[in-house]
Amino acid sequence: MIFIARNDKSFLSKWWWTIDHWNLLQILFLAFIGSIMVLAAGAAVAEKKGYEELYFFKHHIYYLLISIFSMIFTTFLSRKGIIRLSLVGFILCLIMLLLVMLFGPDKNGASRWLIIGNASIQPSEFIKPFFVIITAYLISNKFNQYKFLSDFISGFLITLILLFLIIFFLLKQPDLGMSVIIMLIWSGQLFLAGLSLRWFLLLFGLLATGIFVGYNIFDHVKNRIDCFINTACETMDQIKHSFRAYESGGLLGNGPGDGIIKNRISDAHTDFIFPVIAEEFGAIFCMLILFLSCSIVIRGLIRVYEKNNLFALLAVGGLLILFGLQVLLNVSVTLGIVPTTGITFPFIRYGGSSLLSISISMGIVLALTKKYSDRH
Repeated sequence: MIFIARNDKSFLSKWWWTIDHWNLLQILFLAFIGSIMVLAAGAAVAEKKGYEELYFFKHHIYYLLISIFSMIFTTFLSRKGIIRLSLVGFILCLIMLLLVMLFGPDKNGASRWLIIGNASIQPSEFIKPFFVIITAYLISNKFNQYKFLSDFISGFLITLILLFLIIFFLLKQPDLGMSVIIMLIWSGQLFLAGLSLRWFLLLFGLLATGIFVGYNIFDHVKNRIDCFINTACETMDQIKHSFRAYESGGLLGNGPGDGIIKNRISDAHTDFIFPVIAEEFGAIFCMLILFLSCSIVIRGLIRVYEKNNLFALLAVGGLLILFGLQVLLNVSVTLGIVPTTGITFPFIRYGGSSLLSISISMGIVLALTKKYSDRH
């Protein structure tokens, strides 16, 4: 690819010389690190569950190849293509969320997955990027269907209705953590669009009210918050082992495959994979991963700011908020700063739905931050 001449007028050449090479490389490097971490953390978990040692690693590579292909494919899309993909994807996700509510299997008191053949799909993961694009389109679009309402208010009301619809489905699962993430992303997009501070404070007030209601209605939410406050709770064992893993690794870690405490963490290959990285590769390597994640967000924001386009700003800004929030919340959970949420670390942990969803998100980011003009 690097030998493609700049004067080459082919479709592939135009794509290569307009894409953000540095961010693409950073994303691929983060995905490579994730594969190594799943290999390191997944073996012990697989043996406990009665699978072969490389069960999770093999499945992760399979999901990763599909995800990288999907990301690259998405980078070729135009703005219209992205909007159409998001509209179709959003409708399909709503249908799947309805099917999850009706037919989804119950796992640990929650019904979040839809079983199709031998595969399990979590529709709430996929609806996030599509909702971000639809919100960006509605708020940035200049048409005014109702003459007595402003453009912004019209788009705002539609996105608000869609938000409540998504939250309804998520609370039926129930999945309060995902509901909070989607509300924060939506609020962040409205802030980028110039929403007044009063509305912004009202939104956070509604968010706090939602968490309070969830605490009093859903037993698993109450249990997680109570466990977060009371360290004597039995379900805090993973947090305690997570602390020990961070302490054991020190600055340079114990070496690849030499972690011991990871064997006591039941979600070592998924939500608690970051402490495994700390134990085996050390704090310096963890800081490298966090720096890499911050670099992806910052570079994406800089690129989209240069385009001076409201739709691109809201779309890319929302997707990068999603990416950054997932990193922040996942690490915060392992450090005991916030209650367990089930939020994934992008590209690092095992999981097909989350990996494919974040790959599509970053593919859209790369597509909307190309250097050519917005007429494409």
